[in-house]
Amino acid sequence: MVGPLPSPRHETFAQAVASGMSASRSYALAYCRPRSGATRASAARLLTNANVKRRIAELRRGAAEQAKASLQALIPALDERARTAIATGRMREAVEVLKRLAEIAAQAQAPARPCAKRMTHDR
Repeated sequence: MVGPLPSPRHETFAQAVASGMSASRSYALAYCRPRSGATRASAARLLTNANVKRRIAELRRGAAEQAKASLQALIPALDERARTAIATGRMREAVEVLKRLAEIAAQAQAPARPCAKRMTHDR
């Protein structure tokens, strides 16, 4: 575990990129600069920093673990809600809940999209 980066600007940049913000936007945020060709170039250069790369990966792993934990709590709750709706004759509600469960199952089985594209600079 890397933990927060020593540079507050690098940490802000890493957190913003890990949350899905573009690299140039993240750089502009971290360094309080307007977006330009220079910020895009600087963002691209900062993405090559090994410590920044590790921190972004660490933050994304943490977010994935939180999402997994949330799903582990949500799925049984939805299942129980569907069973209750069926037992009480509320079929429309049961169908809607089961559709949601099917969507969750489909997303869980879909191959993960590569995140590398997010880590590139804006064009």
